[in-house]
Amino acid sequence: MVVGRSKSKCSCLLISFATLIAFGSTASLAQQNTSRSDLGTERLQLRVASFAISAEPPESVEPQEPQPLWRHTFGSERRAPARRRPVQFQADIVVLQGVTNLGVVRQMLPASLYRVVASRQILENVHATRDAPQVQTTAIAIRRDARLRTVAHEHMLELAEPPPGAETPLSAGIAMRLLGNRRPFWVLSVDLAQGCSGSTVQDQPQCAAAKRQLDLVEAWLSEKVAAGEAAIIAGRFPIEHGEGSLPGKLGQLTGSNGKLAGTCPDGGKSIARTYVLIAPSSRPDAEVTFQGHVEPVDKRKPEWGCALLADVSF
Repeated sequence: MVVGRSKSKCSCLLISFATLIAFGSTASLAQQNTSRSDLGTERLQLRVASFAISAEPPESVEPQEPQPLWRHTFGSERRAPARRRPVQFQADIVVLQGVTNLGVVRQMLPASLYRVVASRQILENVHATRDAPQVQTTAIAIRRDARLRTVAHEHMLELAEPPPGAETPLSAGIAMRLLGNRRPFWVLSVDLAQGCSGSTVQDQPQCAAAKRQLDLVEAWLSEKVAAGEAAIIAGRFPIEHGEGSLPGKLGQLTGSNGKLAGTCPDGGKSIARTYVLIAPSSRPDAEVTFQGHVEPVDKRKPEWGCALLADVSF
């Protein structure tokens, strides 16, 4: 009898324990389903900055006398370009054009605050000579405390392929797939061909290059939108003679087109061709807001130009 009772108690305990396990599994599954249903419901609010960076000041500005760095045994002095200061504005994403080396970028966007990814095209500058000058390319910097996680890169080297007869080197593009608020979206940095103007645009190699690059960017955008993902495209775009907006699908996106308010000393001339464009995802509730303004990259050195800052949500 004692043995029977002990077996009965054991059976009851096993049944109760199994019931608790089943209940716990059901509750855990319900929590997972709830959390999954909440994925992507929050809107992303970001500040995107876009500007062109160069190793030397503009030709129209008298360069300041650089400070001597050291003397060698013969007494002559070696000199170096003026060092850049970190940018004063804060942005979650900084889209850069005109990059020739990461040294200048690191001066303006310190590694402690930003992680930078440049186009693979920058590797060509390792072997640059006087006969083959450095090429200007693109990069993207992500602020470390912006809670944005990088999940993929795409190097659009095909944008740098010049058409026959073109003499000016073209810039490649760099794209990053980011995750914010558990929602994926893309950022593409471009610096498209310029110099297409006048009455004989069809005969200019730069016009053919700009047309080809715009077609490649539109194809890239269509692929991302078809996959249901949002995309931000920023950088310098070609503006045809007499035109004030971008052609094709790009001209239909929410973004910077028109005069932007700000405190830029040159009136925004240094970013006249700079755009920040947003293509929302294919979600039914997708909505985009955009508010942009311009600021000097360095208030104490206005000759370095301006930056376009765009506060966007989607």
